[in-house]
Amino acid sequence: MKKISIESVVSRSWDLAVKHWPLFVLLSIIEGIFSNFGINYDTSVLTGLGQNPDPQVVAEALSESLSVSPWLAVGVLVSIYLGFITYRFLRNALSFGKPYEVLGDELKIDVTQFAIFFAVELCFGLAVGFGTLLCILPGIFLAVRWMFAPLIAATEDVSFAEAFGRSWKLTEGNFWNLLLLGIVAIGIAIVGFLCCCVGLIFAEVIINFMMVVVYQDLKDQEEPTYVDVEA
Repeated sequence: MKKISIESVVSRSWDLAVKHWPLFVLLSIIEGIFSNFGINYDTSVLTGLGQNPDPQVVAEALSESLSVSPWLAVGVLVSIYLGFITYRFLRNALSFGKPYEVLGDELKIDVTQFAIFFAVELCFGLAVGFGTLLCILPGIFLAVRWMFAPLIAATEDVSFAEAFGRSWKLTEGNFWNLLLLGIVAIGIAIVGFLCCCVGLIFAEVIINFMMVVVYQDLKDQEEPTYVDVEA
């Protein structure tokens, strides 16, 4: 059975985050800006909402206050693109010691690979969200078993089905360890939140590196090592 050392994953991820944080904090901030691009709230509709605890009234008020513009599509596309290159930068930082060799080259994307990544991100979110709505537990199960699918789609030349298939195979036999790692990640996020917004963004960098580090560890254990034997 493949083994995961949570202490080692967290320690190495911390070291990588400390070394490379400026770039990834910047990417996180820009992605956060674009993820809300084209979404507007009418605050006047929400005035006095706190005095009415009725969930139905709150839901209706939030729905009325929310409006979107055609710029939302641009924001979503840019946000997903930034997520795509962030995965590549994270992989490079771990494997080669730096996020990129030539920034312009790394920002270029293969349209087919990006389309697959887009589809994987969308389906992963829908599957986990739907599973959570059903009974929470199915959502948690799928979140763990398919947790590497977006990373694989962004960094490897795979098809849509292969991204999910490889993630399923890599997480086999390690569900509880990966779930525990997820709980640790939530704890790190809470600590970051208590250290104000900047701390939360840095915590996100650590958590992203944890994803890449544990993926590489499991991948290395899965791939056979070939030794040349002279006759």
